[in-house]
Amino acid sequence: MYILLIGYLYVILMFSAALIASKGVIYGLLVFVLLGVLPSWLLFWVKRRGQIVRARKAAETLAESGAAGNDQTSH
Repeated sequence: MYILLIGYLYVILMFSAALIASKGVIYGLLVFVLLGVLPSWLLFWVKRRGQIVRARKAAETLAESGAAGNDQTSH
């Protein structure tokens, strides 16, 4: 997945460089931010959020199984 992201950012960077040469620096940077940085940030945020949720559920499951194991051994 990361190789696709790197390739995508490279294409957007080259596109922005062409726009900088033809239309100006502000336009090229704006395009790079809107087409490159923001989608990449969103992708990383969604992926990281899923990892955090899965880790939290795993910790809760582990805590519940540990608590259940302690309750069974004390009886």
